[in-house]
Amino acid sequence: MTDPTPADVSDEIRYQGKAIDDPEWIPEFLADQETGVLGLVDDDTPHLVTQLFVYDSEAGAIYLHGAQGGRAHDLVEEGDGPRASFTTSEKGRYVPADEPVNFTVEYSSVVAYGTVDFVTERPAKRRVLERFMEKFAPQLTPGEDYEEMAAESIDRTAVYRLDVDSWSGKEGWKEPDHPDAYDLDAV
Repeated sequence: MTDPTPADVSDEIRYQGKAIDDPEWIPEFLADQETGVLGLVDDDTPHLVTQLFVYDSEAGAIYLHGAQGGRAHDLVEEGDGPRASFTTSEKGRYVPADEPVNFTVEYSSVVAYGTVDFVTERPAKRRVLERFMEKFAPQLTPGEDYEEMAAESIDRTAVYRLDVDSWSGKEGWKEPDHPDAYDLDAV
């Protein structure tokens, strides 16, 4: 599978000047981000879960993992591949303006839409969990720095696969020497 198609950005991004039209930008951005928010629906009520994730460009899928229980797990289990959304972002500096309603912040973000389900086969779950280790602990070697994943550990972990149907990205950054932009912790 190739990367998902862009969402109809005219429907999704109000300010078109911030829309990303580079097809390579979103996969690269997803590869660099660490956390994202999975959005599910529970009886017409949004349920959002912030988690670590990995993106697999060959599969066109975002993978997350968690416990074999809880609200998100139940919603995916009961929904039989329910529709879901996912977002991740990067925050930059704050940018003041003459009027408070025009204050802004530099950012990049992606929103993805698709269906979410469980990865159930142990070898596939192992591969996904190993990708998490490669992304978040690349300095560690399995078998040397930590034990290989036991079958029991894999079995008690829920691995989610969000098959992305469409996505959109946007960003708003000022020039590096913008005179008014600032980092909050530097104030």
